Amino acid sequence: MSRYDTKPTIESAIARLHLMEVLDNLGQQPQGIYIVTVPGDKTEAEYWLQPALALAREFRDSAKVDVSEIDFDDESSYVQSALDAVLLTSDGLYSGFVGSRCQVYLTDEGHADLRHPSVRLADGIIDIELRPELVALAAAEHGRSLSLDEAQLLCRMPRKARRLAFASPRPISESYDLHEIAACQEAKLAAAAMQAEKSKKKGAQKEAQPATGVALEDLFGYGAAKDWGLEVVRDLKDFKDGHIDWKDVDGAVLLSGPPGCGKTTFAKALAVSASAHFVSGSYSEWQSAGHQGDMLAAMRAAFDEARRCAPSVLLVDEVDAFVARGGERHDSYLRGIVNGFLELLDGSFDRSGVVVVAATNDPDCLDPAVRRSGRLDRHIQIGLPDEEARTAILAQHLGVSTDDFPLGLFRRKTEGMSGADLERLARDARRIARRNGGILKHSHLAKALPRRVARTPENVRLIAVHEIGHAVVGVVLGIERLAEVRIKRDYDPNAQEQTAGAACFEFDPLKHRDKSWFASKAAQLLGGMAAEQVVYGSHGTGAIADLSQASRMLAFGLTAAGLGETLVSSGRTEQTELEEALRYDHLLAHRVDEILQDQLSRAQEILQRNRVAFNSLVEALVQGTRLSGADVEEALRSHAPTQLSQAM
Repeated sequence: MSRYDTKPTIESAIARLHLMEVLDNLGQQPQGIYIVTVPGDKTEAEYWLQPALALAREFRDSAKVDVSEIDFDDESSYVQSALDAVLLTSDGLYSGFVGSRCQVYLTDEGHADLRHPSVRLADGIIDIELRPELVALAAAEHGRSLSLDEAQLLCRMPRKARRLAFASPRPISESYDLHEIAACQEAKLAAAAMQAEKSKKKGAQKEAQPATGVALEDLFGYGAAKDWGLEVVRDLKDFKDGHIDWKDVDGAVLLSGPPGCGKTTFAKALAVSASAHFVSGSYSEWQSAGHQGDMLAAMRAAFDEARRCAPSVLLVDEVDAFVARGGERHDSYLRGIVNGFLELLDGSFDRSGVVVVAATNDPDCLDPAVRRSGRLDRHIQIGLPDEEARTAILAQHLGVSTDDFPLGLFRRKTEGMSGADLERLARDARRIARRNGGILKHSHLAKALPRRVARTPENVRLIAVHEIGHAVVGVVLGIERLAEVRIKRDYDPNAQEQTAGAACFEFDPLKHRDKSWFASKAAQLLGGMAAEQVVYGSHGTGAIADLSQASRMLAFGLTAAGLGETLVSSGRTEQTELEEALRYDHLLAHRVDEILQDQLSRAQEILQRNRVAFNSLVEALVQGTRLSGADVEEALRSHAPTQLSQAM
């Protein structure tokens, strides 16, 4: 039987009756976009398409519209189709008809297409389970009377076996027993064929080969990640030499950071430094293998290669795709994938000699189980490189020495660039040099730089107001020493991250941070927001980062440090944990808001009391773009209100 056969069969009757029940549950005039998952193998939905289209035709015929009365030039007389049916594809809901009141997308239960982001736009996902009552009714339509027990046996059989059982004159129970025997034999044959294929591929399996390229020691701008990696290199050597057990090796890490910050480069360099085999894989790469089972097999193959070629470094990119599992039946595909990944991280899979480096742009999306102890419990953030790192990265990609090439001229102009951006900049500069005689000059690098855009005078002043607000409040409260305050007159419109300005305070790790310190720190963080309100009457989006930092800091103080109304400590220290606490603990959020409101008022009072000094500092920063901490302190002393002069 062809899957597109329009002749009535028991299978088409089963599909039609179940689809009719779905539509009946949607009301007399169903409206909306629905995904209907059908039971069976991964091509079953294709066999349900013709019955669905037949129902759509019945809906259109039942409308009884007189075509002669339609004015096709009048849009108001347009008659909308009642129902359309289409297969769900890899394009999700973006493919298919859109002109009907009710749009049905058919797919197989657990199919990869259900992972398409557009699926969230559906009005509902309806999972069909075969009902014995409807199977018996379909059989009766085709001249065979079945008991509910017999119909139940047919429900348990796949379509191809069910069709044969219905056509045979033998009892359904006997056909079911024969089906079980045949299915067992088919499974054995499939296992034998798979084993033969594995044996065939075994000779072509990759042999352990140390990775080549740039070593970890030669990378710049990786901070704590590089420190961790160098320790792992030493541990791997000790493990290979038999000095330590694998349980003593810190063999897994979660790296997060903006795109282009070098997470993949880090993993490869770690393998080079450790003389280890390198294996890479990603969620999308494994998913491209096919159905859920194919994806799990591809994922396991990557781990198997890493284990077979140990010591090795396994990069798992796009690990944020292993998002938190839900509880709905249509979420079974995701649950199976995440559970399979967890088994490979621990459990039955022996990871001895395999260092797992997982990379993500957004660690907050990860299923919490992935980050539990013994899995990816170590999390290191890789930020954009600082001035020193950017200079070193440029020198490395340009193939020049910082002593002979004036790279210091480009420190400010490369702010906000990632390692990948700097590599592209060096490549462009070398190309310009080749076109102009072959000798690389600083002018070639300058020409390759992205165009920077000048800020408007109004924007420069706004930034100055904000940063001087931080500076003045911070110096008056005195909990941290102000190093400098600065602003930028231009910006790179293509840079991922960059600062418009900053009030830089020196952090003292030995400072006694009590309840008073946390309150003053909150006022300091809100100083920029307070300054905007004092000068402009309201604040803008520039306060988002300050509010977020202050909220997390206060949540830590209240829930972990015992600085609130209770001494009970949650022990929360991670940023994501604190953000979740603020999101779900409404009493905590209310208490944090009360403190923020009080400290915002406190910051405003400080600025109003020192308004003369504040105004002069804003003007000085607009003119010079940089003031030292001493400059700010001197201005506050010179313009101090009478009641504060003795104290200062």
